[in-house]
Amino acid sequence: MRGLRLAGGLLSLILCSASVHATTAQPADQDSQATPAPQAEPPPPVDNQQPASKKWEFATIGYVWLAGAWGKTDVIGPVEPVDLDLPFGKVLKAFKFAFMGAAEARRDRFVVMGDMTFIHLDASEGIGIRDPDFLEAELDSRTAEITALGGYRVVDDDAVKVDVLGGGRMNWFKTSLQLDGPNRSASGSVKESWFDPLLAARVQAPLGGKWSFSAYGDVGGFDIGADLTWQAAATVNYQINRKMSVGAGWRHFKVNYDHGDFLYDVYQTGPLITFRTVL
Repeated sequence: MRGLRLAGGLLSLILCSASVHATTAQPADQDSQATPAPQAEPPPPVDNQQPASKKWEFATIGYVWLAGAWGKTDVIGPVEPVDLDLPFGKVLKAFKFAFMGAAEARRDRFVVMGDMTFIHLDASEGIGIRDPDFLEAELDSRTAEITALGGYRVVDDDAVKVDVLGGGRMNWFKTSLQLDGPNRSASGSVKESWFDPLLAARVQAPLGGKWSFSAYGDVGGFDIGADLTWQAAATVNYQINRKMSVGAGWRHFKVNYDHGDFLYDVYQTGPLITFRTVL
């Protein structure tokens, strides 16, 4: 009996071993005859450098400049210049009318920019009188400036954009000054216009998400028009949608013009709010 049991167990072990061998060998044989699956081609590398547009792109920029004015001006030749100390609160009291706007166009790397301002003030405060014969002053000032620039985008990538520009600014001034004292009065009025050649640059850079930074500066005059004029502006911008963005920052603008009986050596500085729309 014991021999039969031993023989039966040995037979079962042999059959189980053969079954396992057949089971493990079959996939290996199928694998050896299977055709390898074709490998997918890797995707082409992504080019982060977007090609510049070959069409003209236009944008308008409306802005509000909450600037004060400091410096000196001379309208009445023989009389000492008056000093201007007009923070924005006093400018607001003297405010009559203003228009401020800009526009730009770009095709590929060619950039064109324009800016126009007109400001009318009638101020009786914030005017420092140097001549002791006068106690009161009233200054009526109308100023208009049109700037036109053209240039080339020397850097154009995702990290930063840099434009180098050249052009000029036409300036129109009409200023009247009335000085009154107990024993003496004096008045004068001047109309003056001149052209300032300009060199300018603009930088734009992303800050992450919908935020970006832009800075602009120009310098000019060079004794051709003004003795010297320069300005600098910087804003942090937020992209509202594909075509509209708003910005907030600071602008500083300086003009030193001295010709005949007219002196205008004044700087304006203050917060800047911009509204940009792509057309």
